[in-house]
Amino acid sequence: MFFRHIWTITGISYFISSGEVNPLNVKVTTDPVPVVGRFDVILATCTASTSQSPAGVSWNLGTLSDSVKIKNSAQNQDEMYTVSSSLIGVPTVIMNQLNVKCVIKHHSLKEELVIDHEMVVHYSPQLVYITPLLSGDGFQCEADANPKALLFSWKRMNQTIHNDAIKIEGNRLYFLKLTSDLNGLYICEASNEYGTGTGSLYWQKGGFHLEL
Repeated sequence: MFFRHIWTITGISYFISSGEVNPLNVKVTTDPVPVVGRFDVILATCTASTSQSPAGVSWNLGTLSDSVKIKNSAQNQDEMYTVSSSLIGVPTVIMNQLNVKCVIKHHSLKEELVIDHEMVVHYSPQLVYITPLLSGDGFQCEADANPKALLFSWKRMNQTIHNDAIKIEGNRLYFLKLTSDLNGLYICEASNEYGTGTGSLYWQKGGFHLEL
C-alpha cells in the first residue's frame, strides 16, 4: 500500500485534490496548547471535510497508545461531511515533541494520506542547571521549559550580592574577583509564563559544586 506523508507541528490545513470537483480538506490542530498540570484535555484534533462522502480518520500513536483516549465525531451540514478525531489525555513533559500520525482514507485518494504531527505541550521550568562559561569567569543558568524561560534572577543564600564583586547579566553570573568572602550558595531562578524553577551553585575560592 502506498502512503502520502505530510508534516505539521501546531496546526495547518491541506486541500487535497485528485482531479475531482470537490477536494478533501484536512487539518490537524492544537488549540489551545495543552499545559502540564491540567487534567484530561484535547491534545490534538485531526479533521477531514468533503462534500462527497465521509472520510476515515484514525491515528498511529506509537508510544502514546496507552496514554491517550480517542474521541471521534461526525456531522453532515449543508452536504458537507466533516469527520474529526481528537486525542484526549493528561499532558506530560515527555509528550512534548513526540510524533503522532493522523491517517486519512477516502475513495477520492489514490493512497492513504498520513500526516505526521509533532505534539506541543507547554510546561514550567522543570530542570534548571548552571554551567561554567568557557571564558572561565562566570556561570550560565539554563532551564528545560516550554516556552523557554526568559526571566532569570540570581540570589545568594542568606547574603547580599555586591555589585563590586559580582556582575549579573540576565542568566549569567560573573565573579569580578576570586576571594574567599564570596564563598557560598548561589541560586538561579528561571521563569516562564507557567512558573519558576530553581538551580543552585556552591562556589568557593578555588572550586565550585553544581546542584540541581
